[in-house]
Amino acid sequence: MNNLNLDSWLAEQDTPMLGGQGDPAGMQAPQTNPQMGMGEDPNMPQPDPNVTNQADQPPGGEEEDVAADPQSPDMPEEKSQEEDFETWKRNYFKESIKGDSNTLIDLLNEVRELEGLEPYQRKFIEDNLNIQFLRQNSNIEKAGNEIRKMIKTQLDQSNPATSVVNHLTDVLATIPQLNNIFIKLNGYGGQKSDLHRKFIAALTGAVQVGSGANNADIIINDREYSIMISTRFNADWGNVNIGNWSLKEDDPQRYLQEPELRRLQEGSPEEKDVLLRRVVVESIADQFKQRAFVINVIGEDGAIYTLGWDISNALLGAYTDGKLVVRTRRADNTEAMIDDKKQLVPLMDLSIDFVKENGEQDEDGMPDTEEQRFLEKKDGMLFLVASLETIKEASAVFQGTIFKETPYGGNPSDLRVLMRCVYSSAELIQRNC
Repeated sequence: MNNLNLDSWLAEQDTPMLGGQGDPAGMQAPQTNPQMGMGEDPNMPQPDPNVTNQADQPPGGEEEDVAADPQSPDMPEEKSQEEDFETWKRNYFKESIKGDSNTLIDLLNEVRELEGLEPYQRKFIEDNLNIQFLRQNSNIEKAGNEIRKMIKTQLDQSNPATSVVNHLTDVLATIPQLNNIFIKLNGYGGQKSDLHRKFIAALTGAVQVGSGANNADIIINDREYSIMISTRFNADWGNVNIGNWSLKEDDPQRYLQEPELRRLQEGSPEEKDVLLRRVVVESIADQFKQRAFVINVIGEDGAIYTLGWDISNALLGAYTDGKLVVRTRRADNTEAMIDDKKQLVPLMDLSIDFVKENGEQDEDGMPDTEEQRFLEKKDGMLFLVASLETIKEASAVFQGTIFKETPYGGNPSDLRVLMRCVYSSAELIQRNC
């Protein structure tokens, strides 16, 4: 075997001839011209007698046919601005995994001054710019890096809300200044929910995609997973808006098997009742199966209550275990509709109640139970109507549910100042941009 120097061989073959043209003879056997005189180089290309100006002759001895050339070059179709923005947005999501706030701010500034942005596009930019400004605070950056590391290494992918809240509260317990921010938010009135959302996003390195409506508010991205989180911040327990939900006419076909559908049509009233109540729970769980809720409420004593709730798993598991029951009732102000026969048909009020043991025994010597209101459908929306005590008790037996209480650890005289730390409208409106 010959030992060739591969590098020098490649360099030799890749070196173009003078003028930038390759050597056409170097790729084929030499041709013999019978008219060639003695002493002439057989490898030299011979002139074409039909061509007057040899400079016009293309390499290889053939004329170029320019008639078939396109009159105008084929240019790629221009993307619409919306397509360009969506491409940029996907890139932003990928960069959010790294968590570098300076890089993300640069990316946001690249598109911030573009003309013709849609309102939702501009809102996405401004929301996430505010989140990145928050992340540049040294305390938030330190806490956020630790929280994100813990989520990445210890995430329960079946119940992500429990993981997020568990790591969030554990880290913030070591930084009282950040916990005080939750207390301050109560003084911000109608802005408190949006500021809370951005604070949670800054701490978890999430991207804001919504504003407290029916879809997710923030998304935590990683290469292996994405966590879609809905954030809620309330002044008290008992009226936390979960989102729109209503039972659909075809829901039984979605959630019941064929034998169950037959029993729903032909079975006893008791069988029908049991099946329909199960359909209600299945329907709610299905609508919120990709949602992890992070809910904060601040007590009058400065205690911070945080509920992490993977609602789909929590409802299905608790209903199967007999810890939740579906109840319908008719009140004086019950909603109604007009049917095909022009009759007024009342719409039954619906609630899901928590079943708890009350410490007593029934007539058969079994543990006695009582029901406490947990979820309620009002005006086409679901509300978590449970009291603080009910939530504490339910979280101890529900899967996909975690409840954390962080007492106020500062000076009692400072608590009132924190709770009255109202923002200055004049500062916001009159600030020099």
